[in-house]
Amino acid sequence: MNYQLLQERIENLKRRPDANPRVIDAVYKWLLKSDVWQRERLNPCQVARDCFMDLFQTVTACLQGVKQGIFDLNWDIRCPHCDMVCGEHHDLSQASGLGGCPMCNIEFETDFSQRVEVTFSLSQDIEKSPTNATCAPPAALKPKFQISVPSGATNYAVDYLNPGKYRYCCAITLAKGIMVVEGKASEKEQEIKLTQLPSGDFEPKQITCAPGKIKIELTNSSESLSGLYLHEDELPSELTPEQLPPRVSGLQIIHLPAYQRLFGDQVLSQRERIKISSVTVMFTDITGSTSMYEKLGDAKAYNIVRDHFEILFGAIEEQGGTVLKTIGDAVMASFLTSEAAIKAAVNILADFRDYNQNRLEEEQVKVKIGIHRGATVLVNLNNRSDYFGSTVNKAARIQGVSQSWEISLSEAVYHAEMLVTALKASGKCEVTKHEVDLKGIEGKQEVYSLGFYPRGY
Repeated sequence: MNYQLLQERIENLKRRPDANPRVIDAVYKWLLKSDVWQRERLNPCQVARDCFMDLFQTVTACLQGVKQGIFDLNWDIRCPHCDMVCGEHHDLSQASGLGGCPMCNIEFETDFSQRVEVTFSLSQDIEKSPTNATCAPPAALKPKFQISVPSGATNYAVDYLNPGKYRYCCAITLAKGIMVVEGKASEKEQEIKLTQLPSGDFEPKQITCAPGKIKIELTNSSESLSGLYLHEDELPSELTPEQLPPRVSGLQIIHLPAYQRLFGDQVLSQRERIKISSVTVMFTDITGSTSMYEKLGDAKAYNIVRDHFEILFGAIEEQGGTVLKTIGDAVMASFLTSEAAIKAAVNILADFRDYNQNRLEEEQVKVKIGIHRGATVLVNLNNRSDYFGSTVNKAARIQGVSQSWEISLSEAVYHAEMLVTALKASGKCEVTKHEVDLKGIEGKQEVYSLGFYPRGY
């Protein structure tokens, strides 16, 4: 590592007007104490945990560090079955909606909220990465052992294997093979010798042995680091986030204000799309805006609408949401959780009650809000990140049937969030259930409206 260059750039980073020196110092100390494998794919969750820091302050410092030439930003595509890094990109525009795992021999649909991980690596002029993107096997695969072998060296592992079919792999060189354990159990320790070839393969690629105690020896004749882990050949259908180490997903990072400020111009290519398995979408609109323009004139009404956007954007960002676009006076935003969306919506209505105090009736801003959660697709629309799909359409339609001072929720959001129950118990809002027709959506839909009506409304 070039320690002098790292220190110079850290000092430059601390001079940024938006820098948090305390967090930057903590990240710097972590880098100095870490090993090369931790730095190769810096996981902000691990850094924040080790340094007792807020996760998103840590991510923000790393994003700023990318701009200062300290880090490279990595969009890592993870296999849903073995969790291997199947693709790595330094710009979102390079990402694809389809992935393939050479270890599992499968293709899969990329999920931006679960299979895209954001990590950081030191810039190549500070420290060159020793290998390709690697990963340890997740516990869900129940690996029997894991060893690493430097170039020209030999290492081994000893374990007891029951009858079955096993897979032996190296996540660095992508070498793999099959071991079949069958027949009568051996009373003696069996020895198996493997070689990591310069071509990237193991020799041999298939092994048959008896159940019992087995010593597996790997000699690395390649020029790079190699490794070996062994697990049962049957892969889980899909690893859940709970089975994997904490990590920052692609969906999480695009909701960070720092990311939007520094890298908001990074979008998918025009014809690409990536699935998002679950996200909460909010639409807001002003009621009576046409009348306001007619009564106040364009200039004065425009200034009020600009105030309205400022209030909305602040309340959305405060709860970890991100504004995707404005459509006339309407706003489309997204949140990682429905609870955050509901909190933002409640704050929005409270902020507008304060804004309207001592204003003439025609100068008051009355807002209505619709919220829905579900699967959607991340796309590039006019060189901006946007969502597409039925979840977006339903959220917009729910906002359309909402009234002034109402937060209207889909059935999925209403029944899933304890916050709604707490709001009802507090007596601060009126809850009304409707069965409505939503344009373009088949059948009657249940919509729950939380009314935060001003006194005398």
